[in-house]
Amino acid sequence: MPWHIEADNAGCSGYAVVKDENGEIEGCHRTRGQAERQLAALYAAEPEARSPFSPTQAMKEEADRGLAWREEFGRGGTAVGVARARDISNGRQLPLETVARMVSYFVRHELDKQGQGWNQGDDGYPSAGRIAWALWGGDPGRSWAEDIMAAEERALDRVAGGEPRIITDIDGTVLAAGNRPIRTVIDEINAAGVDVYVLTGRDESRRAETEQALDAAGLNYDELYMVGSQAAKKPQIDEWLAEYDIVAAYENDPEIRDYYRSKGVTLGRISRIAEVEEILAELRAKRYA
Repeated sequence: MPWHIEADNAGCSGYAVVKDENGEIEGCHRTRGQAERQLAALYAAEPEARSPFSPTQAMKEEADRGLAWREEFGRGGTAVGVARARDISNGRQLPLETVARMVSYFVRHELDKQGQGWNQGDDGYPSAGRIAWALWGGDPGRSWAEDIMAAEERALDRVAGGEPRIITDIDGTVLAAGNRPIRTVIDEINAAGVDVYVLTGRDESRRAETEQALDAAGLNYDELYMVGSQAAKKPQIDEWLAEYDIVAAYENDPEIRDYYRSKGVTLGRISRIAEVEEILAELRAKRYA
């Protein structure tokens, strides 16, 4: 039985996890991140409740192509493949178990691409392998299925990850120019009641200065990780995702924000104070140059 999250349920102060079928409240949570963790745990414990997935238009076109080829040439695919193509062509929603079988099929038959008749213009095109591949949705189907399973694995990893954590950047996120605190963001992090890991591209040589600035700003944090560059943040993020439930991340760098999104991590608010100050500084520099 699927569930959803409501932020305005009269039976909860905060965020409610609610059964779709009858509106029964499964749990109340102070933060959305906590509600999302319960939601993921419910789905992980009851796989049959996960929503089915709709094939894309590109998959339907590929499945139709495979069915037409099989009718014309009398080769390629099995009864299972034909049934899968018909499901895709008809836009039938596919359960997670079927998506997993699709991923398995594409992995097993990747070598078929090396056979004669795979590419248009080859002798024997379309080969039996090419037709069978199309029946399962072709390359669009493979990408679609792999993306779904990757998201599923990330969700399960987060559920199994353990204690909740918040990750925050420093510069432009909790501190503006001159190490001035960005109060709105700091207050939001402090109010979460979750252990906070600070992850910064600052060099380790600046630890004393950084600790002093964070203490002065009033940020309640548990660990300070100084990795020396923005790029070095990614492996550290991956390490934490394997160990903890990252309920939110605060980061102003667009590339790192996108990386968090790709991992299914909820992003916290960022202030535009630092960005505005950079623009003003640039204008002042041009004015007095």
